[in-house]
Amino acid sequence: MNKVRVGFIGAGNIANSWHYPSVADCADLAEMVAACDLDEERLNTTADKYNVEHRLTDLHEMLDTVELDAVYCIGPPMMLMETVLPCLEAGKHVFTEKPLGMSAAEAEQLATAAADNNCLTMVGFNRRFAYVIDRCKELVYERGGPTQVLAEFHKDMLGGPPYYDMSIVLMDVIHSIDFMRHFCGDPLTIHSAVRRRYNDWDNVFNALLTFENEAVGILTANRASGTRYERFEVHGRGIACYLRAPERAEVWIDDAREPIILTGEELAGTSENRIAYGYFAENEHFLTCVRDGVQPISNFADALKTMQLCESIEQGEL
Repeated sequence: MNKVRVGFIGAGNIANSWHYPSVADCADLAEMVAACDLDEERLNTTADKYNVEHRLTDLHEMLDTVELDAVYCIGPPMMLMETVLPCLEAGKHVFTEKPLGMSAAEAEQLATAAADNNCLTMVGFNRRFAYVIDRCKELVYERGGPTQVLAEFHKDMLGGPPYYDMSIVLMDVIHSIDFMRHFCGDPLTIHSAVRRRYNDWDNVFNALLTFENEAVGILTANRASGTRYERFEVHGRGIACYLRAPERAEVWIDDAREPIILTGEELAGTSENRIAYGYFAENEHFLTCVRDGVQPISNFADALKTMQLCESIEQGEL
């Protein structure tokens, strides 16, 4: 394969903020040849900006008439079954955003279809590719890997419903849960406490997990809190990383008097969040994998494990 021929389903804000510009920046790897959206004005505005030749409002027509290697399906989770599944059945490699459907059961259907049709797939867990997270993982694994990981993710969502009226863990807290899997692998045990406070849906989540690599994971996520606050800790042999990705991490090594300060801006060479927070890198990873015929790290089968873990934490059992 020379350049990966890419089609897009979706021309909304998420696609335009993170994915169209990132694929455009990978001009040595890919070319955008088609875009599909029900909103023709939005479709043409996006296609004009990125010089996309084929513009369609029907995804089946796009799959039938345009030669494509890979398709980006960027839309809300309730649309993924109707957009992703036809692409897989047509033998196209697929990138989509998290979560992979409305439930682990839907994710399993999509992962099975991907395997049945020999498709390369990826779910966009951008934290895996954020510069400060990536560097901290390198430093911790140089010393044998993590002994303990904490993922903390709070928001003020009082007075409103969860996004898309679906599980807030699957839709949102999933970032923190995938972070733990990214560092520690698959869990062995889960002990969780879920509460419903000042609202009519579950919005307080705490969990203690043990992992195959003998690390311990701690999750704390509150959607009835005072602000959006996301933080991670990773501890290893003589090393502690305190992260506020994508902005900053403090790394303490061997009881040093001062920490090493890592910043996303310095590591990425830019203050642009699309770069520092891993969106460009995840797109580059997917396109490189498609070109080389290698399964991406956050493929559908792997994303299914994260979604199953989310549901287990909600249920309080593995």
